[in-house]
Amino acid sequence: MNQLRFTQHFEVPVEQAFELAIDYKRLPEWNVSYVAVDEVTGPPDKVGTKIYAKIRLLGRTMEGWAKIVEIERPRLVRMTGTSTQGGSLTTTYRFTPVGTGSDIEILAEYELPGMFGQVADKLFVQKAIERDVRHSLENFKAFVEVKTPVLA
Repeated sequence: MNQLRFTQHFEVPVEQAFELAIDYKRLPEWNVSYVAVDEVTGPPDKVGTKIYAKIRLLGRTMEGWAKIVEIERPRLVRMTGTSTQGGSLTTTYRFTPVGTGSDIEILAEYELPGMFGQVADKLFVQKAIERDVRHSLENFKAFVEVKTPVLA
């Protein structure tokens, strides 16, 4: 199992950052890996809710279901998922109030599907995933800190 950890600070209350994070239909707006979120089966803040999405990694599109396995509003969301091509991902988002803002910590634990088994350099794959997550966090920060939404 591969593991990556990231942190980012936002100048908004933790509740505001949490609300954007659990608005799963908006994932493709800020998360560069998401191509589409096709279905959300339940309330965004309930254990058992499932999300069907398409993501791109290293030029390949994968799709599959993720399920909320733990949620503590507005502090924690943990999802586990598998793609139809194989591979798995567990993502944990932790939100912590810091002064007038908040920090987010993302822990991603993953196994790549077999189609990536031919990639000779595991470090290359890990660096690509890190780059995508860092870019997504920058986008998330811009979305959550915006004072006047561009689109309503």
